[in-house]
Amino acid sequence: MRLEKEQKASITAVSGEISGVRTDVGGVKTDVASTKADLEATKAKLQSTIGDLGVQSGLIAHTAGDLEVLKHKGDRNYYEFTLLRGAKPQPVSTVSLQLKKADAKKGKFTMNVTSDDKTIEKKDRNVAEPIQFYSGRDHLLFELVVWTVDKNKATGYLSTPKGAPVPVTAN
Repeated sequence: MRLEKEQKASITAVSGEISGVRTDVGGVKTDVASTKADLEATKAKLQSTIGDLGVQSGLIAHTAGDLEVLKHKGDRNYYEFTLLRGAKPQPVSTVSLQLKKADAKKGKFTMNVTSDDKTIEKKDRNVAEPIQFYSGRDHLLFELVVWTVDKNKATGYLSTPKGAPVPVTAN
C-alpha cells in the first residue's frame, strides 16, 4: 500500500516534469523560428549593400556568374574589366579606370576613376564594396565593384543606368 502511494507520487512528479519539459521545448521551437526569420531578413539586407555615397545599391555581383544573372535582369548596363597595376588608364564605358595599388592578402585596392575630365582617387577600398559616383550631364549614378584582387591585378565591373551614354566602342 505504501509502495503504491510512493509510486503514484513519483508518477505524478515525473508527469509534471515531462509537461514542464514539453513547455520548454515549445518555447525553444518558437525562439528558433523567430531567429530564423531574423536571419533571413538580415541576409536580404546584406544582399543589397549601401555604397560609399550612402545610396542604396541594388544587388551586387560577387562573381562573374552573379554578374550574368544581373545582366539578364536588364535593370542596368554592365561592363566587365580587368586592370593591371602600372598600366595606362583603361576606358570602361564612358569612364577610365587605373589601378594604383593592389593588396591581395587584405583584399584592398586603390584606383583612379576618371569621369567628366575629373580624376578621383578611390583609396584602400575593399573587394565587393560598391564604389558609387555621379557622371555625365544628367549626373547619373555609376557603380563600380571589384570582386577579385591579385598581386598586380583587379577584376570587376562597372554598372551604369540604362539611360546613360553608351561608349563608342563597347567592351
